[in-house]
Amino acid sequence: MLHELEPNQYERVRPLFRGFDYSLSIYAAIEGNNPGRIFVDDVNQPGTALALTIEGYLLAGDQNNPATNEAIRYLLKDKIFTGEVYVNGDWSMSLAVHPQTWETRLPALIPTHEVEKNERYHYLCRTVKYDWRANIPGGYTLQRVDQALLNSSKIVFSDPLGEWMDFEQVWWTVENFLARGVSFCVVQGQEVVSWCTCDCVAGDRIDVGIITHPAHRRRGLAAAAVAATVEYCLSHGFSAIGWHCNADNVGSWKVAEKVGFERNCEYVYYYYIYDPVDHLAELGWHHYRREEFAKTVQYYEQVFALREENPDYYYHLTALAWAELGNKEKAFEFLNTAVDRGWGHIEWTKQQEAFGILHGTSDWEAVLARMKKIAAI
Repeated sequence: MLHELEPNQYERVRPLFRGFDYSLSIYAAIEGNNPGRIFVDDVNQPGTALALTIEGYLLAGDQNNPATNEAIRYLLKDKIFTGEVYVNGDWSMSLAVHPQTWETRLPALIPTHEVEKNERYHYLCRTVKYDWRANIPGGYTLQRVDQALLNSSKIVFSDPLGEWMDFEQVWWTVENFLARGVSFCVVQGQEVVSWCTCDCVAGDRIDVGIITHPAHRRRGLAAAAVAATVEYCLSHGFSAIGWHCNADNVGSWKVAEKVGFERNCEYVYYYYIYDPVDHLAELGWHHYRREEFAKTVQYYEQVFALREENPDYYYHLTALAWAELGNKEKAFEFLNTAVDRGWGHIEWTKQQEAFGILHGTSDWEAVLARMKKIAAI
């Protein structure tokens, strides 16, 4: 049986999580700065612990106790994968382990799901190398995010920026976010178009992240917002600023390096979507990103066999995978199914190089015409 610690007991597990020096969120939870929940095998002398933090779940300690492992399996299956127990999201889990040999235990701990293994980078910045003041394009201004800005009726955080930060799940309250964190944004007119915000704080370290509206990317806005945030942090008591991203998110780590972040380490997250069918779809997308298109098709075939109603983009991605494999017939079949399900993103479809094998045919023009009708609705 696992026991959940009270917040005033969190310090007891600090030694167990020394292998997660890249994961500031566990120390933020221990210090009471950000939400977290911690489950242990023994309240007084923890030997194994599962920590739920706002930047991922962390499993540490002894992996060789069958009773403890069974208790972890139960907690995952009956509490976490059902959405009853969570921190910062009740539909998926990013799990890191230490020692790394815990990886061999995962199939037994989570037998219902094939694991998706994501390589990650951790960066630290101690010196800003980017002159953000000289690189803000005309028509944009950079502002610190404070209570006045958040309350202003003249400033709009449009989607997807408005959906990005859930203050309640990440900071408990806006007041806690503003008291402990640092955040800057780029504004055009009345709209926030790029937002660098802090994820968690512990000791003299802080982690930050960035989101930029798709229509305003490739203009240096992300680098400017990040550099301003980091500069402020370094001049107000923080010794190092952290940054996390997937290894294949080249745009993210290039922004970090442009500002002055240096790669600290590489680590792995094991990613699970609790809905088993959506998890299969995620595995398909995982292999698509790695250009393993035959595997993409295999996973989506399982999805479609298990569930009749699926998002339109599942079919669009399957069409792309078949196009990459050179199968025009299958590509058209799934592209048309995507349209049947409501896909109307005609410009996005036209930009996909894989669909070049379909160009110049009457079927291609017909499917584009159907998308155009949907887009016009």
